[in-house]
Amino acid sequence: MDKQLIFFKTEQGREALTSRPAGLGPRLRSLLIMVDGKRSVAEFDKLLGADAAPLLEQLAAQGWVESDAAATGAALNGAGGAVAAVPVLTDAVSAAPALPFADARRLVVRFVNDQLGPMGESLAMRIEGCKTPADLQAILPRVRDGLLNFKNAATVAQFDQDVASRLP
Repeated sequence: MDKQLIFFKTEQGREALTSRPAGLGPRLRSLLIMVDGKRSVAEFDKLLGADAAPLLEQLAAQGWVESDAAATGAALNGAGGAVAAVPVLTDAVSAAPALPFADARRLVVRFVNDQLGPMGESLAMRIEGCKTPADLQAILPRVRDGLLNFKNAATVAQFDQDVASRLP
């Protein structure tokens, strides 16, 4: 397994933390708690003091985590789980017209509130504090990180498609 591979929790993984299914023993549960979409396999090796790859493969096989293999060009060795990447929009021309700044800011806040609820309140307040389109564009990486950490890559893709593509 590529040591630079990054894993994040799936919706099923977040549910597993609350429901504590039979296959999620203490060691796997501890690792699942640590999976945040930011740490690489090498960092998990350091944290665990052992090879984290077999444990991450078990979590992936159960559908509790996914890797960013498509984004890093690496592959999951034998995990057989779904592989998701977080797409980021480029300056390509989008089908939907750009919104005026005030409407665009309101759309981003609404999306964050709908997806994250109370967990996204501080992020929504930061978005509301944006005074210019450049400020709004500058906060988008933080929005994507929040959506990825609390939801999943599909939510980030939906944000990019429905919201970010319409920003000024």
